[in-house]
Amino acid sequence: MNGDSFSRFEDQIQRLVEGGFARLFAGTLHPRELVNRLSRAMEDNATSGPDGEMQAPDVYVLRLNPRDHRTILENGEDVIERLAGELVEMARISGLKLSRVPEVRLLADASVRAHSVSASAQHTTSRRDTTQAMPLNSLKADAEHANSPSAVLIVNGNQQVPLDKAVVNLGRQRDNDIIIDDPTVSRHHAQIRLRFGSYVLFDLGSRGGTTVNGNTIQEKVLQSGDVIGLAHSSSLLYLEDGVPDEDSMDPLDDTQAYPPSKL
Repeated sequence: MNGDSFSRFEDQIQRLVEGGFARLFAGTLHPRELVNRLSRAMEDNATSGPDGEMQAPDVYVLRLNPRDHRTILENGEDVIERLAGELVEMARISGLKLSRVPEVRLLADASVRAHSVSASAQHTTSRRDTTQAMPLNSLKADAEHANSPSAVLIVNGNQQVPLDKAVVNLGRQRDNDIIIDDPTVSRHHAQIRLRFGSYVLFDLGSRGGTTVNGNTIQEKVLQSGDVIGLAHSSSLLYLEDGVPDEDSMDPLDDTQAYPPSKL
């Protein structure tokens, strides 16, 4: 991993530590340790394909202390899906290819101490199959964009941004997909992720909080017409199936894009 990739990987770890993973694994695992072990397993087991490009493993096994294993599974959230999504992003940052969406297995193992994790990775695809491995951007488009809604965000009443990625990051820092130039907005404030054909908004542990239609949220499935608030100062309108007319984009007439009671 070169210097630029390492920097991006560290940013990813920080995002997970501050965001949803911190809540997902609260009281069991530390997100930084989990991500570091998964990344090490990925890179240590990467192999060179017939085309000379490095291929990431497609199966990952996490061994947990039985008590931690039970706590995580009882949490009721989509742990497996979220871990697989982060593995796709790790591979992209590391410059590795994936033959398919990674498979993640969580196993209870009494030999693993509490609040720790053991990670291993392997390939299940044959050498013949690796010649047809898709670039990660194609993999994500096929796996996560199938049946996705046509949606846009109207940012502060005057900027229209189409949601054409499976993961869209919002915040003040310049590496976000949507940059909000507002000192009250956190560097990595929120994230919109495509899940099961719907866009879901996540607050990433921001200081100012994230709201939908005036209600503070940690995670929320978005509906067309929802007004997203970042730190109670910046507003975004989520719309599906159609582009608003020019009047609704007029920054001098915000009442057409945002009901006054929602700002």
